[in-house]
Parts: sequence; C-alpha cells; structure tokens
Amino acid sequence: MGPSIEAKKLREYVGLNNSYWLYEHDNILELHFSPEFPEATSHLPEGKSVEHIMYGVEKDGKIYFNRFTTRSAFGETTSSLEDEDDPIMEWLKYI
Repeated sequence: MGPSIEAKKLREYVGLNNSYWLYEHDNILELHFSPEFPEATSHLPEGKSVEHIMYGVEKDGKIYFNRFTTRSAFGETTSSLEDEDDPIMEWLKYI
C-alpha cells in the first residue's frame, strides 16, 4: 500500500490548520491543501496559488494514499503513490 498516516492524527491536524481540507465520499478520501507559508509562496508559479490533492482510503484506523495531484498555473500533474516511503510524502512523518 502507499504512504499512510493514522486517521485520527490527520483529522486533528486538518482541524488545526486552515490551509488543509479533508473530503470523504464513496469511501475515497481527498486531502486538499495549498502552501501558504512564506517559504512556499515565494516559489508559486506566476504568483498564483497551487493546490495539492492527495487521494486515499481509510482502513483499520489509517489513511492510505495512492495518488497525488498538483494544480497550478502550469496545469495539473498526477503521480501514483505506491511505496510507504515515497519521497513526495515525507512531510506526513512530521504531522
């Protein structure tokens, strides 16, 4: 399975951070977030916001992510997440 995090831990984090939103529908979870901290905003394409969307499923108290999408002024890119240690998801370890 892909990168994962404890569901309770992620829901608490999202509840405390207004740049994150968690949507659940048809057993699919979507975690949406836009980097709004100074270190990130200086790198935004054409000064416009970037939205990241992680798709996953919840199983046994954990959320397993399998896809990562970025939407920006440059368009949309999607990556499959297959490994627990996928470098894209390193930030999950700091929640």
